[in-house]
Amino acid sequence: MKKTFITSLFALSILLSTTSCDSNDDTTPTTQTVIEAAALPSSAKTFTETYFPNAVYKSTVKLNNPSLNGTIYDVSLSNGYEIDFDINGNWTEIDGGNNAIPTALIPEKINAYIAANYPGLFVVQIENEKTKYDVELSNDLDLVFTMQGDFVRIDHDGDNHNEVVINPTTLPAAATTLIATHFPTSTIRLVEKQNSASSDGTVYDVSLSNGFEIDFDANGNWTEIDGGRLAIPNALVPEKIAAYVTANYPALLLTAIDKERTYYDVELSNDLDLVFDLQGNFLRIDK
Repeated sequence: MKKTFITSLFALSILLSTTSCDSNDDTTPTTQTVIEAAALPSSAKTFTETYFPNAVYKSTVKLNNPSLNGTIYDVSLSNGYEIDFDINGNWTEIDGGNNAIPTALIPEKINAYIAANYPGLFVVQIENEKTKYDVELSNDLDLVFTMQGDFVRIDHDGDNHNEVVINPTTLPAAATTLIATHFPTSTIRLVEKQNSASSDGTVYDVSLSNGFEIDFDANGNWTEIDGGRLAIPNALVPEKIAAYVTANYPALLLTAIDKERTYYDVELSNDLDLVFDLQGNFLRIDK
């Protein structure tokens, strides 16, 4: 079959230099180079021509050093898609803009999860970060999945590179004990360690196979527990807070609790937010 791909007229191996504060400084290092599409790894060219047969190359750039996810090549197509590849020509990120990513390029379990939970939406961007998948839907919602395609969480921070995935065995002993004690039938799906603690002291973000997400500080003390629509185990809720919720909202579940520096923020199963002081005394409904 005749290829419809053509290389960009501008792909003349122009060196793209980083901007310098001193316009007379000619020693600013080059960070990327425009290349001919023919210089792409064969697997990258095959991938592009297979899934986007009616598009032509607008630009092809090679980075001097790989990015965090291993990207070496940035490819822009005439149909608006942008594809990043590693040194071997494996895709690392596919960005369709407002266009759907072909479902054949999305892991099967991720496709199934989105079809079941977001039937009116489609994937417009997917990134393979080697330890997890970051997926963006057509409503700008960001989802995180394991490399096996299991859903982990909604990413409210978007493209957050302040975290690195770590081995669960490196969690503080107190965190490991809490999980084993209160969630004995669950397994740890993903552990991310923040490069710097958040405002509530969180350093570790842990996702469990039962849907719970637990944040811990550097010493392994929990800072936030989110059960989604599941109830937080009573043993993890301060006694006065549990008693107040039971007395005033007996039909509701306590599904999330966040320990801030000076107060507790509690969410119930009807999405009502309650605020308590650190002694467990009710303060107000958080509107």
